[in-house]
Amino acid sequence: MMHSQKYLLIGLIILSSLLFFHKLGSYTLFDVDEAFYSETTREMLETADYVTPKYNYKNNHEKPVLFYWLMASSFFVFGINEFAARFWSALMGIFLITATFLFAKRFDEKIYGLLSGFILATSFEIIVLAHAAIIDMALVFFIAAAMYLFFIAMEGKDKRLYLISYAFMGITVLAKGPIGIAIPAMAIIPYLILTKRFKETLKEAHVFSGAIIFLAIVLPWYILEIRAHGWEYINAFFLKHNLQRFTSVNSGHSGPIFYYFPVILIGFFPWSTFLPYAVYKVLPKNLMVQQAHHDAETAIKDRLALFSIIWFLAVFIFFSLSKTKLPNYIAPLFPPMALITAMLFKTYLEDNKEISKGMKYSALSFALFCFIISACFFIAPVILNKVHPTLPHGFADIPLRIGRWPIILSVFIFIAGITYLIAFLKNKNGVAVGIIGLTSSIFILISLNLAVPEVERSIQSPLKNFALSIKEKKEPERRIAAYRINNPSILFYSQQQVLALHKNDIEKLKAMAEEETPLYVITKLPYAMELKEATGMHYAGQDSIYILLANNMAQCRLDKK
Repeated sequence: MMHSQKYLLIGLIILSSLLFFHKLGSYTLFDVDEAFYSETTREMLETADYVTPKYNYKNNHEKPVLFYWLMASSFFVFGINEFAARFWSALMGIFLITATFLFAKRFDEKIYGLLSGFILATSFEIIVLAHAAIIDMALVFFIAAAMYLFFIAMEGKDKRLYLISYAFMGITVLAKGPIGIAIPAMAIIPYLILTKRFKETLKEAHVFSGAIIFLAIVLPWYILEIRAHGWEYINAFFLKHNLQRFTSVNSGHSGPIFYYFPVILIGFFPWSTFLPYAVYKVLPKNLMVQQAHHDAETAIKDRLALFSIIWFLAVFIFFSLSKTKLPNYIAPLFPPMALITAMLFKTYLEDNKEISKGMKYSALSFALFCFIISACFFIAPVILNKVHPTLPHGFADIPLRIGRWPIILSVFIFIAGITYLIAFLKNKNGVAVGIIGLTSSIFILISLNLAVPEVERSIQSPLKNFALSIKEKKEPERRIAAYRINNPSILFYSQQQVLALHKNDIEKLKAMAEEETPLYVITKLPYAMELKEATGMHYAGQDSIYILLANNMAQCRLDKK
């Protein structure tokens, strides 16, 4: 059994590596977040200031420092490029899948570990986050590791694992902030209360020693920042980027209370249609005293189910109540969703009894969801072609290049839905589960090879091309401005400071344009005409919806058209 589990883990790591590292460095960093994290790290290396992160050469107090340190290490090894920027996200994804497998296997030596890891690895949002140069995949791994170790310590004899759990909580706080301790607390405390183990765990959990370990990891950097920047840091980090994100809308990222229902439906695809029934099916009948009327093995599985459900609900409710909402905020609930769904599928694969109505409805919902997605992709080109001529501000004059990828994805998703239904109705349970996992895997691979390059060429490549063209001119005192756009990728690829200008900065820009020092302005098509008329600048190029202007005719025609 031990050898078979080892081979299952190796197979899972190989699958995760293929999914997470495929095309990792093949496309441009996307705005805003990917380019923001990457540019902040690049400036950290350039300025050799490894204490205070900077963005656009100004203090950046939005996030703590740990993830920038990690990204800086990959820049040092692989160079400053897209692969290095995304390296740690992909690697943390593999760490997460491995940890989930080992954790689940500890409580069921059969296929529970494989199913938990497989479901998590093939979830749509997890694959996307593993390809993104942002902090979220590292955050998910750190929180999951802390939660896994805490639960194992509660259920096992080695209470030293509590101390490692506290260390991971400290690492999470150093990477993301107070949420690194808030999420574990929101899940662990209600669980201990429901299972009547609060006092018992408090005695055995080495809280005092754990607090020392936690503070030893967290305090040094925070103290350095507060000493260096005082109220500026406290106000920006603790109040604006943590407290105010929960109590008010930040940067326009708002949403209704049910915002995360469709996020889970899409993000946990293709497993999301099975999740409601899984929660219902695995929820223990006796929530208060888990060992009553059960043998030891059943009791521990009930406690694991309850622990996973509380973890899932705590994160979901907390971020649903938050005023600021983004799809990646709820990434830490994906591990418990995988654990819960794996419990359902383990029973489904091992139980030879008649398939329950709940499982039938879930299966039909999966097939129906596939057909809906297929239809959306199929009609998308038709809708875009009809809408395109009506676009304002000259957008209709830009050629619409959709490509074949929507049709290819439509056909694939439709076939996946049909194939799954056939396997399910013929009781080919293992085949049916494999089809579900492969649906998202192949969907992502098709998207990375066909869809992402097309989107990149229209949205992101123009900014990279302009930035690199300006950089190649090697004018020592050149200036770059971004007019009414927020695109950190311009900074990353030009490797210099960029002036952020708004509509009320026209006079300032006009004065800059009249100087002899080279000035380049990147803006969107709708704003180019008003800017040209107000400042007298010259067109230097157009690529998709972006326009490059310069204050000297000699600098024009930098585009690659």
